[in-house]
Amino acid sequence: MKAPEAKSAEMFWEVLQRLSGESGNISGAGASVTASSALGVATVFACVDAIAKGCAVPPLKVYRDDEDGRPVPARDVPEFRVLHRRPNEWQTSLEFRRTLTAHAALTGNGYAIPVRVNSELRELIPVLPDQVHREETGRYRWHYRIHDAWGEVGVFHPSAIFHLPNLMWDAVSGLSILRTAREAIGLAQGIEKGQARHQRNAGRPSGILYTDQTLEGPQGTAAINRLKEGWNRVTNGENRGGTAVLDFGFKWLATEMSAVDNQLLETRRFQVEEICRAFGVFPQVVMHTMGTTTFASAEAFFAAHDRVTVGAWQEAWLQRLDEFALDGSGPLYAQFENREIQSAPLKDRGEWAKSMAGAGGHALIYTVNELRALDGLGPKPGGDVLYPPSALAKTDKEKPDDASA
Repeated sequence: MKAPEAKSAEMFWEVLQRLSGESGNISGAGASVTASSALGVATVFACVDAIAKGCAVPPLKVYRDDEDGRPVPARDVPEFRVLHRRPNEWQTSLEFRRTLTAHAALTGNGYAIPVRVNSELRELIPVLPDQVHREETGRYRWHYRIHDAWGEVGVFHPSAIFHLPNLMWDAVSGLSILRTAREAIGLAQGIEKGQARHQRNAGRPSGILYTDQTLEGPQGTAAINRLKEGWNRVTNGENRGGTAVLDFGFKWLATEMSAVDNQLLETRRFQVEEICRAFGVFPQVVMHTMGTTTFASAEAFFAAHDRVTVGAWQEAWLQRLDEFALDGSGPLYAQFENREIQSAPLKDRGEWAKSMAGAGGHALIYTVNELRALDGLGPKPGGDVLYPPSALAKTDKEKPDDASA
């Protein structure tokens, strides 16, 4: 039996969510758009997951620059393990970042409580967005009050909360997709529910039975009862889909448009694109090819997704981590390693490296060690020299002979 305190806390947060609008609103299609119901829409789940994976799959490490200005992993600080491997006792770094990004992508805000020992970050505890309530205390002043099922966790200053927001409007809290895309998500929910009801009815449209005869008196009542019984026999249970026998000249008139008349498939395709538009995710990323996408164009869309969508979310992570989890303007900074998800095929990478370094080791743009660093490899002795291009070296060599002539 649930404790009364837990039920009271649950009821409090249900009321608070309705008052603050965090639980979503009824859309024009009649569907209630909440976090749980929105994730029940396959396109919403795929968009949230695509954004979350982009911030969770690449390794996240803490760096500092060495005396030559090269980034070096700061493995000696506790923040390195917290962000790279173990942010808390029950989550890995991938799980934590995937969770917090999903919160921010869907509800507009992802929250975590930093745990520090002697000013050093030791843990990041995730908090559900609907458990955090921001309270204004003055002009540009506020604090966060956090509750869970067991009661109040505490009141926190903004500097004591790690906050990952979506697009902001008031410069404090992120905008929730549950509100900004409520109609698009609600319509998708309504279409899916209507389709499910239609399939549960074995694909038969709703309608009415009618006759030109007047059914009055005991004979008419008996005919109506007999018709109901026979009709229910072939439309419910194991006999559903059977053949009905109608007397008294009864006829069937469908009152529901078919899927073709309703343009159901076209509407469902458009809702996929509309939801993707709200999340800033290309439809190809959520496996919506529209029948015209080639392999080459799909590859370009995935690359654009990494640069435009994932790149923006990763930068939001890095700047928030630098300011609210690390040392701000100090020597430590966080960085994602995107080599694996953004790397081109080996043949293309080889051609690119060759054009950057040139033939015979005469570098044009990058040194050998700079090219090695892009692949996560350590430096080699003599690999930091930026040689002039071969053609320029040959021209310089011929100049004394021309001058003596």
